[in-house]
Amino acid sequence: MRFILLFFIFFGILFADSSNLTKEEKEWIKDNEIRIGISELYPLTYINKDNKLDGFISDILKLIIKKYNLKTKVIKVKQASIPLAIKENRIDLAPLVNNYRIENNLGVYSSEILQIKRILFVRKENNSINKFEDLKGKKVAVVNQLGTIPNIRKKYANIKVERTNNMKESVQKLLSDEVDALIGSPIIIQEYLENNLIIDLKAIPSVTFQPSKLFIFTTKKKKLLQSILEKGLNSISIKEEKKLFDKWFLKDLANLPIIYTKEEINYLDKKRSINLCVDPDWMPYESIEKHKHIGIVADYMKDFEKKIGIPLKLVETKNWTQSLEYMKSKKCDILSLVMDIKSRHGYMNFTKPYVNAPLVLVTKRNITFINDLKDLKNKKIGIQKDFAYNEIIRRKYPNLKVVTVNHLREGLKKVERGELFGQVTTHLNVAYAFQEEFYGSLQISGKFDEQWHLSVGVRKDAPILLSIFGKVVDSISDETKQSIINKWVSIKYEKSIDYTLFWSIISFLFFVLLLILYIYILQRRYIRKLTKAKEEIEMLNSTLEKKVQLRTQELELSNKKLKIKTSELEHLNNTLDIRIREEINNRKKQEQLLIQQSKLAEMGEMISMIAHQWRQPLSALSTIIQNIHLRHSLGKLDNEYLDKQRILGNALTEKMSKTIDDFRNFFKPNKEKQYFSIEDAIHKTIFLIDDSFKSHSIKIENQISDDISIYGFESELSQVLLNILTNSKDAFLDNNIENPKIIIKTKRIQTHIKILISDNAGGISNSIINKVFEPYFTTKDSYNGTGLGLYMSKIIIEQNMQGQLTVKNIDNGVQFSIYIPIK
Repeated sequence: MRFILLFFIFFGILFADSSNLTKEEKEWIKDNEIRIGISELYPLTYINKDNKLDGFISDILKLIIKKYNLKTKVIKVKQASIPLAIKENRIDLAPLVNNYRIENNLGVYSSEILQIKRILFVRKENNSINKFEDLKGKKVAVVNQLGTIPNIRKKYANIKVERTNNMKESVQKLLSDEVDALIGSPIIIQEYLENNLIIDLKAIPSVTFQPSKLFIFTTKKKKLLQSILEKGLNSISIKEEKKLFDKWFLKDLANLPIIYTKEEINYLDKKRSINLCVDPDWMPYESIEKHKHIGIVADYMKDFEKKIGIPLKLVETKNWTQSLEYMKSKKCDILSLVMDIKSRHGYMNFTKPYVNAPLVLVTKRNITFINDLKDLKNKKIGIQKDFAYNEIIRRKYPNLKVVTVNHLREGLKKVERGELFGQVTTHLNVAYAFQEEFYGSLQISGKFDEQWHLSVGVRKDAPILLSIFGKVVDSISDETKQSIINKWVSIKYEKSIDYTLFWSIISFLFFVLLLILYIYILQRRYIRKLTKAKEEIEMLNSTLEKKVQLRTQELELSNKKLKIKTSELEHLNNTLDIRIREEINNRKKQEQLLIQQSKLAEMGEMISMIAHQWRQPLSALSTIIQNIHLRHSLGKLDNEYLDKQRILGNALTEKMSKTIDDFRNFFKPNKEKQYFSIEDAIHKTIFLIDDSFKSHSIKIENQISDDISIYGFESELSQVLLNILTNSKDAFLDNNIENPKIIIKTKRIQTHIKILISDNAGGISNSIINKVFEPYFTTKDSYNGTGLGLYMSKIIIEQNMQGQLTVKNIDNGVQFSIYIPIK
């Protein structure tokens, strides 16, 4: 929202329309349907769940389709198959392809749409890959897009490229250790990781690849389609492009660290400070007020200062000309914001531009919009002294009479008085000037095709310092640029804060609260009526029961003498049966209580497992909250994004709820026997401990060959498996085993199922292996073991399940065998 007022100021610029169609083009549109070949490249272009065109480039196409009322048909096609689809005349247009030229000159590329940066991603625990040299001989997954893989193989011959069909396949190969890294765009991969709750990857900022320049490709068989598309692209305003870019690409990406060379580190260690020269009067970009550097560029410099770790010392100058002189005489090490032109190469080097400023022409308000500045013959145009575009505009527009002014304000006043026809400046400078002084009398009447590309200037004799600032400039995120511009430009156009949305939300919440209160009052009245009716029914039932009891007593008394002997005999028999059943039940209860006590004894370990299970969804929830906060702080929090984040949050909380249910079911006392799958019981047990075991790099290999359903208590078998697995874990940790591994196998042997659990933890001493199933026998200290785990496991398998549990040492470990009858 903060950019809206700024866009209104430049209304004439933003909505300049060069898209008028010829009569022939209009007739062609009426008679033709355009077949669009769409690849799955989310969020650039894809087919959504409603089977419709979607994505950033797709939204751009929709603007053109709507503007010209084009008839279209969407056809799914893989990126690698686009040349063949065009050659076979199956599609007419393909968004989105990179700058790799399709063979046989099958068509024409549009103007450049977008540049996609590509970087390297590895697993979080991988600390061995930090630079290009570390990729030698490594396998790297790359999505098979037009030209991407051949270009990478040609430029990076030492990398082993693993071809994949999509980002999902690349991520899965990396997570399963089939490849060492993957190459991808942060825009695309961040969206995929966020939507699939994957937090196990990290970016390597020092390993970047040449960005892909993306275009729309049209077949050469339909030349009119090419010109219609180009006119449509030219008709899309900056405001529309920015809106679409923010919709698809705004991300809360972490600031990536800068990796300096040893030479650069030594240089910074020796420097106490870096002398900084600036333009002392060029707001909102920068200025010197009360001996302090302020403005947009000053905020960049503060960010740079943090990243290089030594102070930037301001060297005050009277004007821009003096700042240039100080650079020539080496009184300054760097110049904060300067354009790279040939006349300055003798005493200064330049980083890549980090501020791009469109040039505009400011005139009086009675001047109509100027489409071509070359038509302004013999008009006096003001440009500030020693500014780079002074000489460039003189050369490119020889018909203009360029007049040098000392300051922007001086030039604007001369325009106001009629001494100059116009003043050349940047859009932000004039926005700031309009706000301060000239808004009522002047206007923007034209724009230049050129932009002011501004860099950090560095002393010619300091190549290492140039390298350092080159890395610092590369590290600036889009979010940092956005927040700095908002602070110095957008906020200055906001006279007051619009609380309309805020009060609308508060009113809606108040209405919902009143509705809930009303429903609560109605429910309370209804509950009171039900309670009263229930009491009346209970009173009637009580009276009826007393009458029945009284009549029954009378009947029993009359028949008591006749049936006394039979009754006494039945009483003895019933008492005997009851005593037997009570004894059996007591024994079962004691066994169940002991089993439950054994479970509770391991509660500490289970709580640790719950913590591991929750860590990933909690981290993802934290990311969602931070994303919402960022959107809100930038004024870009809309209902669509909130709804999307709500769905993600619900998925995470459902996952956490399922974790609690699984652990609660484990501790819940058994109620009744039922049929359950051996394979399911093993999988559920592994799920309970998987994250905990992964945190210690313990690998569980599941080799289930036969699955059988048996009748019994599933949670008891899970407890046995859990006891054996946690004992292995403790042994791994106690013995510091490298590459710890547990193998679980199942095998059907006629009427029985056999479960084998083996590890490589070093085995059990032969002197105590026969004692492991004895009650209260443990090799752990009193805080870590009760001695009941394997004892109860033995009871569960051999008494409750009529099976057999044994243990034996194997090579480098131990093996537990569980033998259970199927029926």
